[in-house]
Amino acid sequence: MRGRVLVVDDEPSIRFGIRHFLEAQGLAVLEAEGCRQARTLFRQDRPDVVLLDYRLPDGTAFDLLPELRAVDPSIPVLVLTAHVSLDTAIQAIKLGAEHFLPKPVEMPALLLLVDRLLEAHKARRRQQAQVANGPGDLEPFLGESRAIRRLEATARRVLDSDSPVLIQGETGTGKGVLATWLHLNGPRTGGPLVQLNCAGLSPQFLETELFGHERGAFTGAVSRKQGLLEVAHRGTVFLDEVGDMDLQVQPKLLKVLEEKRFRRLGEVEDRVVDVRLIAATHQDLSEAVRAQLFRGDLYFRISTLPLRIPALRERPEDIPVIARALLAGLSRELSRPGLEFSSGAESALRSYSWPGNIRELRNVLERAVLLSSSATLRPADLHFNPVIAQVLSPSPSGPGVPASEGSELDLTLREVERRHIARVLAAEGGHVERAAKRLGIPRSSLYQKLKTLGLSSKV
Repeated sequence: MRGRVLVVDDEPSIRFGIRHFLEAQGLAVLEAEGCRQARTLFRQDRPDVVLLDYRLPDGTAFDLLPELRAVDPSIPVLVLTAHVSLDTAIQAIKLGAEHFLPKPVEMPALLLLVDRLLEAHKARRRQQAQVANGPGDLEPFLGESRAIRRLEATARRVLDSDSPVLIQGETGTGKGVLATWLHLNGPRTGGPLVQLNCAGLSPQFLETELFGHERGAFTGAVSRKQGLLEVAHRGTVFLDEVGDMDLQVQPKLLKVLEEKRFRRLGEVEDRVVDVRLIAATHQDLSEAVRAQLFRGDLYFRISTLPLRIPALRERPEDIPVIARALLAGLSRELSRPGLEFSSGAESALRSYSWPGNIRELRNVLERAVLLSSSATLRPADLHFNPVIAQVLSPSPSGPGVPASEGSELDLTLREVERRHIARVLAAEGGHVERAAKRLGIPRSSLYQKLKTLGLSSKV
């Protein structure tokens, strides 16, 4: 089917004629005879276009339009009426109708308008997905290592499924890039891709972001808010750092996955939504379940299709390929065409462990492009992250080469702790709260250790 059209009219013969014509054009048609039935079908099935008669047994189009817009403002509405007036047409447009068509309806003209509305609706969905993707994102399977080829093969096998996907991997490995690739190359590519990072969000903020709220649902709720689940209807929701989701919110997400239903805060009526969930985490969720920090039933539901992105240190042969792709993008972005690496620079990049993975690699290269005046980047141009530099010992082999394994045995316990904290902090991009969670200590304790060990949280 090319799309779904909801026809709202109290005349059975008119509904039949429109349905028969549109179905012959490859469109699916839903029927409602009044406002009440239209509200229910609109919430449950989320059509692509609504054909709405002006006068209905239990109200008018002007009564129904604001309610439909509140549920999903992206769905276009075409108002039909036997009594055309300029004032009525203007009022309909002000209330959110896309077009106004007189009765009796001429089917070719109706089809033309429906096709235009369908294309506009799909274009908005595609644009949302492209904005979510963002400029400069890498293709997620760069390289020739066995690990990355295995990931690509598995990802392609799960593309057409609607089951939840759990992407696991260290911070900076590109979990968001892979999630976007899954959406744009799957059957929901015409729908929206909505992203939310769960890290550090309070239960109430997270709940209102996901599910929305009604006016007056809590102090400060001065207007109605549409949740991200509604925005993502017939598309994809990407929840990054899902392991940080509060335990109070987790059962509500589980209900959405199992029943495709949820309620806005302050609402008594269920809403129906059709989304595919892609979740990502750097944590070991099975360990979090054992520690009672994550619900076991939700973990089993979201991990139906697990994908693990390998860290850069697990595929050093791919680092030059990724670095060259990043450099090409930065050259265009920063107006420095023709940049390349010396063989020594590529060796230095490959020999470094990259605890911050691709994100850290990009930051190092961006700094090199901005500060270097040469068209060839050399080892001396690769100034590594200040926090990372604290965990590395000077080496004659070039910048960024880790200390030898033998020298680690000569470190004091204080220095081992200092280096480990610095690595974790760097991997979390300087985010103290996430680093504290990863280390298993309170945030206040981590701040005290940073002060005692002479470390900085600035990355």
